[in-house]
Amino acid sequence: MKTEFELNSFDEILNNIKYLYFFNLNGSKRFWQHAEYDFLICFLHESSKIKEHNERVDNYSSRLHSYFDQVIQNRLNLEINKSLLKLEGKILAFNVHSTMFDSLGESETGGFIDGCDTPPPEFWIYFDGENLYSFIPAEFIEIVNSAIEVSMGESLKWKTDLIEI
Repeated sequence: MKTEFELNSFDEILNNIKYLYFFNLNGSKRFWQHAEYDFLICFLHESSKIKEHNERVDNYSSRLHSYFDQVIQNRLNLEINKSLLKLEGKILAFNVHSTMFDSLGESETGGFIDGCDTPPPEFWIYFDGENLYSFIPAEFIEIVNSAIEVSMGESLKWKTDLIEI
C-alpha cells in the first residue's frame, strides 16, 4: 500500500460497501455473510500446528493476504449498481499482528467486531500485509470506539476522520 492512504483509489470497493450497507439495512443478517467469524484465530491455530509438526513452513501472512483479497474480490463480483445515496463513516485500520485474541471488542460491540478484533467483511477495503482497512458507517462509530478503548493490543485505530462516500 502507498505510504499515503489514497481513498479515491478505492472508489469501486467503497461503492460496493455502500450498496451492500443499504441493501442489507433491514435484513436480519447484516454482517459476517462474506467471511468466517473468528477466522483469524483458526488461521493462527492451524499455523501453530503445522509449525509444531514441522510438516512444512506455513506462511501465515501470505495466507491472511490471500484470504482478505479473496473475500473482497468475491464481494466485488456481486452485481452492484452505483448508489447515488451518500454514506458517512470513517476508515478503520486493524493491525492483524497486534490483536490479543481476547474477545473484549466482541463483547463490547455485541459481535460487530469479532473475538480477534476483526471488523465485519462487508466493510473491508484493503489489506496491506499488516493492516486491514475497513469503512465503518457512522451508525457504528461509537460501538467501534468502545472496541478501540478495550483493545489490549491496540490493534484498532481510526485512519481518517468522518468522510462521505
